[in-house]
Amino acid sequence: MQIFYLRGRETETEWMLMELLSPAGNLELALAAFDGGADAIYCGMSRFNARERAENFTPETMGKAIRYAHEHGRKVYVTLNTLIKEGELPELFTVLCQLDKLAPDALIVQDLGVAAVVREYFPHLTLHASTQMGIHNSAGVAAAAQLGFKRVILERQVTLEELKLIAGASPLELEVFIHGSLCCSLSGRCLLSSYLGNWSGNRGKCKQPCRREYFCDRGEKGFLLSPKDLRGLSLLKELAGMGIASLKIEGRLRSPDYVWKSARAYRTVLDASESDMPQALAEAEKLLDSTAAREGGSGFYFAPAFAGGVIAAKRIGAFGNMVAKVERCGRSGMNVTALNTLHLGDRLRITPPDGGEGESFSLISMYRTARSGGDKILRAGKNDKLFIPGEFTVKPGDLLYKIGENGFDFSRQANSLPEKRFPLPLKLTVSAAAVTAELRCGEKVVHWQESTAFAPAQKCAAAPESVAAVFSAGVPEPWEVEVTAVTLDDGLFIPAAELKALRRRFWMAAAPQLDENSRFAYQAEAMEKFYRQQSPVRENPVLPELTEEVPPLIPAFVPETALPVVRRNLQNAVAAGVEKVYISGLHAFALLQEFPQLEKIVRFPLPVTNSCAVKVLRQLGAAAVEAEPELENAAVTALAQHSPLPVHAPAADPPLLATRVKLPVGSWQDRRGNSFVLRREGELSLLCAADGKARRHFVDAELK
Repeated sequence: MQIFYLRGRETETEWMLMELLSPAGNLELALAAFDGGADAIYCGMSRFNARERAENFTPETMGKAIRYAHEHGRKVYVTLNTLIKEGELPELFTVLCQLDKLAPDALIVQDLGVAAVVREYFPHLTLHASTQMGIHNSAGVAAAAQLGFKRVILERQVTLEELKLIAGASPLELEVFIHGSLCCSLSGRCLLSSYLGNWSGNRGKCKQPCRREYFCDRGEKGFLLSPKDLRGLSLLKELAGMGIASLKIEGRLRSPDYVWKSARAYRTVLDASESDMPQALAEAEKLLDSTAAREGGSGFYFAPAFAGGVIAAKRIGAFGNMVAKVERCGRSGMNVTALNTLHLGDRLRITPPDGGEGESFSLISMYRTARSGGDKILRAGKNDKLFIPGEFTVKPGDLLYKIGENGFDFSRQANSLPEKRFPLPLKLTVSAAAVTAELRCGEKVVHWQESTAFAPAQKCAAAPESVAAVFSAGVPEPWEVEVTAVTLDDGLFIPAAELKALRRRFWMAAAPQLDENSRFAYQAEAMEKFYRQQSPVRENPVLPELTEEVPPLIPAFVPETALPVVRRNLQNAVAAGVEKVYISGLHAFALLQEFPQLEKIVRFPLPVTNSCAVKVLRQLGAAAVEAEPELENAAVTALAQHSPLPVHAPAADPPLLATRVKLPVGSWQDRRGNSFVLRREGELSLLCAADGKARRHFVDAELK
């Protein structure tokens, strides 16, 4: 008798290859990434992901992407990486039920509350810690391991020297950014977009005010918060030597040509032999040169970046290639002067001359005259005077940037992709006298048996693999079969036609007994339990703002090389009688494990926006929490009413941005009249509200 198992086997290889991870803002971009050579994509649904301004995925298109990826040996990671307010927890649970059905390879999360809900109600889903968690040292990685994460996406402002030390001590997979746009701020610590207009980067709606022009009273001016793009081809060999699991390309708001070219460039180098490496690097650099991007550099991986080497202060903050300047505009269109070549089908963005975000559009028509009555053209060259018809939010002096090229259209392929299927485990037992099948659909088990009279084989006996292959094919929608085991008597002759006929009769009997709801019946019970647990704890008032001076024993940012100093300071402080400590990062919990007697108060920039996150912090030893600064008053009240711990009001003047870059100290202003103060605190630059009252901008307006 032969017993053949097709599922549950793990292969071990001597070498772990680095995964190439590409962005996908929609299904077409997912196909562009896979076609370019990505091993995996990261993408989001329309809610609760850090790029809500992208087109994003519906449950149907996400299902198609996951099915396509798994059929081609690729992976899909879904971003659920924003902060969730208390009143949004029911909607979050509904989204998680959808994702549970779709079975992505992992969820990327920022909010500790989201992670807690996933662990409790959907423990079979894998968790990756988002870069928005701001994990930047081995203590933070250790805390993430304790919380059930499989992978940590590290803070972007970690140097190669620090990364090598973290990787050497990490119990988890590590993912790092290798290409694309960079934020000036430490991840999760930028409140600037919400301060200037209630559009929160931590909620997926950043308006990128860091790309605007700023002026410092000491004379510095320009795009002082706008970093160069990361371009890390030269870093691949060193990262591979550290055992980094995944290399991440940024760009869910980018075009198909950028996604395809960036994936193909890094795939070319990753697959090249040592002897072919010079040619591969040259081909990759040529591909990257042809994408719409900002000036490139090596990001924050080397210390000179923090001296200002990463900032492109003299270049406008928009990405792409400047191709035209707006001369006049009206209801029917705009007159522009071409500064570079334009083609129909190009993707363009309107950008104010002081930087920042503007409207984007596809160039579908242009004329080589001042009005639409002239010659309609397909291509324009430098200095051509053009009319572009359409309704635009534009003014004279605005610039047009090319952010994508035509010729990379994956829409037809995307439209033809089949729907997601739901896998069902099937066990088969085949003897001379009968075929027996056991099919599981959630809690329901379908048993089927049919008598047979298979004869002994004269030459070619049936193999378990061939039986499994036949029963895996021809499965009715919306199901697919995972044949987990085939038990087959030795030496049987089974005609292929007869085996297929058995499969058809099996499905005629089994299909009517199946329904999608039965496979996910546990979700209803889980949802009922979740709602019961979310009832208010009590009429819990919001406590006053934390004003007590507590020794800053554990900074919010502790470079890997500074961990020994922080540990010594902690030991000395406890020996001197310190009883209370403020916690502003996950790494603090790992550092405080040997001091359970200390009272631990959680403060921003460790964000607290919902009661599920508070429950996690209580389990880690916290005694009270401070509400996240961006929350409006109603959201703070709702948090306090459901929280198992006391909730303090948000800080009155939190820093709006924190970075390791050494920015000019003094009074700052942008072209729109907004004023700020830049100060240094340790090795960090902190941009703060000039009036010291940042919180007043978040009090009443509902955070978007």
